[in-house]
Amino acid sequence: MAWFFLVWGSLIAGLVLSFVWWLIWGRRTRLSAGSVGVISLAAGLLLVGAQAVVRLMGTGATTLLPSAISREFWDWYGDHRFAVPLLLGILGMVVLAFPIRARSGRGAAEIKPRTPVSFSRRRWFITPALTLAFILVLTVIAGMASQPDSTTGEYTMYFVDLGGGRGMGTGIYGWFYSVPCLILTAVMIMVAMFDLFLIARPALNRNVARDESIRMIRTRNVLAVGTGALLMHLGVVFGSLAGTASVRSSFPTSEGSVAFWTTFAALEPALAGASSVTAAVGIAFWTSVALSAIPSRRLTSLAVES
Repeated sequence: MAWFFLVWGSLIAGLVLSFVWWLIWGRRTRLSAGSVGVISLAAGLLLVGAQAVVRLMGTGATTLLPSAISREFWDWYGDHRFAVPLLLGILGMVVLAFPIRARSGRGAAEIKPRTPVSFSRRRWFITPALTLAFILVLTVIAGMASQPDSTTGEYTMYFVDLGGGRGMGTGIYGWFYSVPCLILTAVMIMVAMFDLFLIARPALNRNVARDESIRMIRTRNVLAVGTGALLMHLGVVFGSLAGTASVRSSFPTSEGSVAFWTTFAALEPALAGASSVTAAVGIAFWTSVALSAIPSRRLTSLAVES
């Protein structure tokens, strides 16, 4: 039972958290049947389903996965597990870019110029900004603490000199893992801005209120996918650092066995807890994208022409 909650606990908690949010606030602004709703549902289910597969892979339950998966794939996954949430975020944003509406002369006249953030709220950017700040701080700290692996030469190891020619070491989220993730984070931000540009660019339909409502939901979904990806990535980083902090070693001496641990070993419980919490919140953001597609009976159709 403990193993089940360790693997699936944060995913289940994220689903519950998202449903609670939807029951309290999410039902006020929803899409109804139409291409936007179908695409939002598909994007949300794709991301949550992919995360479930990733967790299944992390358990080592290879017998439940296709036998065609090669050893090379598992090696690739081991080297790129930190980047997987960011890759999923980019994929989700690509899906949410559709339907792409062509710019036309028809529609309501508008004096105020539209920008990629015209259909957003300032508070929607607080969580991704704070999450990105945490990621950058941890990246620099862990990267500076990392050292080259004696075999590969990559900055993936953390060593502690114990004196007397002895030492202990383990893996850490070093520069080898973090630099590609920083590049992917920058790419994801650019894709998000491009999505917001595609949403805001076309002229408003004659029913201005309905069109603005659709664009606000689409904008919120794009930001939710990006925020969820950053949180999921941060959760993996926290989990890795918790594993690094947990390393122990002992050596026999004339006075008995002497135990050693890392300088930040006391942070292990906090890092492990932060990993679960951030992952749960990330899942909640991704699930909210799918929940936004639940049709509203009280509102008129919000379908958008492709």
